[in-house]
Amino acid sequence: MVISFNPLCIETCPKDEKGAHIEANTFNPLCIETTRDILPKISAGEIKTIIIPDLLTPLSKSTKTRHAFIGFLNALIEEGIAKITTYTTVWEKEVKCNIITSVTKQELFDARHDWAKLGFLSRFLIFSYDYPLSLVMQIFHFYSTHGYFIVEKKLKIPDGEVDVELPLDIAERLTPIAMSVGAELGSYGFRTKINLRSFIKALALKEGRKKVTEEDFKKLLYLVNWLNLKCNPIIG
Repeated sequence: MVISFNPLCIETCPKDEKGAHIEANTFNPLCIETTRDILPKISAGEIKTIIIPDLLTPLSKSTKTRHAFIGFLNALIEEGIAKITTYTTVWEKEVKCNIITSVTKQELFDARHDWAKLGFLSRFLIFSYDYPLSLVMQIFHFYSTHGYFIVEKKLKIPDGEVDVELPLDIAERLTPIAMSVGAELGSYGFRTKINLRSFIKALALKEGRKKVTEEDFKKLLYLVNWLNLKCNPIIG
């Protein structure tokens, strides 16, 4: 199912694949109706990922609401939400969920969001990029003959958890990458190492394998060009 959040209600739309993700355009984490209806679905495995197409929407709220929202996502991603209370107890069971979101470069580097203080960015694998002039011109040329459109791509996502083996020698080679990314975020990179483990396993699983290989590590090394805060131009 695809669910669009707003501060007052939940709007549910049908989707072909069961329990794929949630799209959150506007989300108030303190909304009783939202937490009461969504968290049980996450706990049951019906919802595994929340997609926020534009993080600027919640970031544009007041400082108090923004910090509450980021705090909610922090717990949901890592520790798990065990209890939420307002005037009455809403939820008392630990749940975790994936988050996929995007934000502009200007907002990413806006110190007013207190990313470092809140420990938000360190919980993510950040994919940053910029457009080289050659690609910009290709895009302009494309829109000379085409209008706006959306391309849908189906992903083969397993229904349940899959155990993917990560050889120790490859896992150890993730450490300097994690340390480099962590240094950009002002941390040691422990969370980045954990996320890189999951990421390289996903690369193997995408190819239908249940064991990480050198091929997967080479792909990760290529993608490291953009797994940082440098906003390097897209190539290839």
